[in-house]
Amino acid sequence: MNYTTNSGFGGTVLGRISSNNAGVDAGVHYFKASKKFVIYALPSININNELLYSWFSILRFTPDLNKQWKLYSSLELFSAFSDIGHLSSVQRVRIGLDKKGNQFGLAVNLHESRYSASIDINPGLFFRKQFQ
Repeated sequence: MNYTTNSGFGGTVLGRISSNNAGVDAGVHYFKASKKFVIYALPSININNELLYSWFSILRFTPDLNKQWKLYSSLELFSAFSDIGHLSSVQRVRIGLDKKGNQFGLAVNLHESRYSASIDINPGLFFRKQFQ
């Protein structure tokens, strides 16, 4: 649940479920959007028993290439931490084209974990529909 003020800042309360745990987080977000870009950033903290905090952000840039086509680029970042330090991070990179809200192109997902010495890299294709 979000509430955003005219300045772009606001409060967020969210539920979180994973294979390891579940909980409720609260944070302060920043959101700004135009026809060409979106910025969303959310630092949050778990309000249950154990100390967990995270950072989630989305950066999108969609400039016009011509009257029908746009470039679509997106970066999503998520990092989770606890009292022992970094737990995991996920980065999702998308680069492609947009025509009438249909976005498609190349994708790469990266995952880093405190419990693994390697970075999981998952390349592929993506299709996304932007409803307006």
